[in-house]
Order: sequence, then structure tokens, then C-alpha cells
Amino acid sequence: MREGRYRSLFADTLWRRNLWMAIAVTMALSNIALTFWVINTDVREKTIIVPPAFEKSFWMHGNEVSPEYLEQMAVFFAGLALTYNPDNVGHQAGLFLRYADPKSYGALASRLQGDAAKIERNRLSSVFYPQQIRIKGYLAALAGQLTTLVGNKQTEQRQATFLVGFEYRDGRLFVSKFTEVQDSGNPFAADNGAARTEP
Repeated sequence: MREGRYRSLFADTLWRRNLWMAIAVTMALSNIALTFWVINTDVREKTIIVPPAFEKSFWMHGNEVSPEYLEQMAVFFAGLALTYNPDNVGHQAGLFLRYADPKSYGALASRLQGDAAKIERNRLSSVFYPQQIRIKGYLAALAGQLTTLVGNKQTEQRQATFLVGFEYRDGRLFVSKFTEVQDSGNPFAADNGAARTEP
């Protein structure tokens, strides 16, 4: 009778041991699978934004941004640099320079501030109407109609293409280049004969 009891206790102990071993093995396997998933899965945050001043949603993911974001920011910077009057050109140049890439700040500031003084002195105005936007990497090419005025008199109206270069670092977008290009058919060409940096 005592032997039967011992056998029952032994069988119960073996069953409990096997149950706990199965649980431990299952947890170990799940931890290995979770570790593999964490290592091989991109867990960086991806944010989709639709701010009221923009027409399209865009995203930022790690060190990448969507082409829609570059497209709309290129239009914003073109508006600051190419649509101005003597009363607001200084403010717009300052706002543009807040986003200037530190590596390009000196050249952009020299041009923008010099042109702002000329615009105020000569009472110049300009309006740029974007008609086409193309994106290639972190470059945006805007083609459109540029109209310039002296006082209230229109002095020039022409088709123009501008190339905007961007840098995206540490969650911030910077402007590294803003030039008018000669070859509107291929504005991204390295030797397209950039005419000048505009205010």
C-alpha cells in the first residue's frame, strides 16, 4: 500500500516537472522569436501629417521624407524667395534663412540679404506662379511663370525653372541650394549651367 502511494506521488511529481519544463521551453522559444523580431524589424516611428497649410499628406521616417513633403516645401521656399515686394522682402529672406543648411548659410545669406537691400532701394516686386514640380532624391525642380515689377509697372514676364536642394538631418529639413537653371528640360543635370541664386 505504501509502495502504491509512493508510485502515485512519483508519477504526480514527474507530471508536474514535465509541465513546468514544457512551460519553460515554450517561454524560451517565444523569447528567442521576440528577439529575432526586434532585431529584424524596423521599429522607428513613422508619422503621417496633414497640416492645414499643406494640400497633401506626407511622412517622415527615420532619415527619410516623402516626395510630397519636398514638393510642398519647395513651393513654400519658392514663394519666400520669388514672391515679394519692398515691404516684406526682408522678413521673407529672414524666414528663408531659418531653414538654410549651415554649410550653405553664408552663400545664401549673402545673396538673399544683398538682393533684399536692392529690392527695397529700387522698389522691386516679383511674383512666381509654379506650374510644374519634379522631384529627384532631395532636389526639387519648379518650373513656372516669373513676373517682375518696378513700382506698379510690369517689366518682365518669363518662364523660369528653379532648383531647390534639401538636406534632412535629425528630424529637420534644411535648404542647401536655391538656383535658377538654364536647362528646363533637364534641371537635375550637374552641368545645367545654374544661372544664379535667387533672393
